Amino acid sequence: MEPLISVVIPSYNYEAYIGHAIETVAAQSYRNLELIVIDDCSQDRSFEKVNKLAGNELLRERFSGRITVRKNRHNLGAHATINEGIAAANGEYFAILNADDLFEANRFSALMEEMRRKGAMWGFSRVRCIGPDGGPLNTEQARLFERIQDKLSGKRFAALAAVAENVGISTGNLLFSRRLFDGIGGFKNYKYVHDYDFFLRACLYDEPVFTAETSYLYRLHGENSFLSLHGEGVRENRVVWLEFYRAVQKGEIANRTILQNPAYVQEFYEAVSAEGEKKRALWKLARNPLIRAGLKLFKAKYRMD
Repeated sequence: MEPLISVVIPSYNYEAYIGHAIETVAAQSYRNLELIVIDDCSQDRSFEKVNKLAGNELLRERFSGRITVRKNRHNLGAHATINEGIAAANGEYFAILNADDLFEANRFSALMEEMRRKGAMWGFSRVRCIGPDGGPLNTEQARLFERIQDKLSGKRFAALAAVAENVGISTGNLLFSRRLFDGIGGFKNYKYVHDYDFFLRACLYDEPVFTAETSYLYRLHGENSFLSLHGEGVRENRVVWLEFYRAVQKGEIANRTILQNPAYVQEFYEAVSAEGEKKRALWKLARNPLIRAGLKLFKAKYRMD
């Protein structure tokens, strides 16, 4: 029997989109699914809409009754809402779907096949941008966004492509096992970059598969969190880079693909250096004991773990 995949949808103020998101989960060719929607105190009618959908007899039959809908008592943010959804899940594998994004119908079949073939604990796919109406988006912004994943081409392992940018793009683009999630811990308390931080830690734990046989449909509509990235987001990115670079320098790596080359630290350094002087400087700062002590205090102050 196919392993159970638990699909967690963190919902916040996307009444206009969440119904379509749920439809694309129900339309999956992969059959053994569980649906968990956690509403993070939406101020629109998202929660009411999801509750109504969850009562639909055909939808309940599609998920064999495995539908959970909850509402947080207080607004917790995306990272905590995702962790809460995973804690409530029964699956052997987890997928996150942002409430404004969509899955292609063959997503889980394609990813699970590739993960089985390569013995991987997790994977992700090509991202295609869609507009507010759900149709393909062919703007310069969309093309630039999609080209982020071109960095994966020719890299010996995925982490080399991700030293300066999130080539996974979104939590919604990840399918991962319970074993991987337990191995690296949950999503950390970052407002903007919890997805990037999780991706990097996962890269050091196990080599992901990447497939263009299916796509994650990422909706650009002017309210995406990355578009509103400001000073707080920049600070979070610096913390994540420093933590990641230091983990590499210390050899905190379980990924056997990375470890095949004893000189993997040099590989990382060359990849970081190729991103420019600022990233090279952060690599050097990650080695500095005073910087690391200050970083520890900074993270404690802003509760980033």
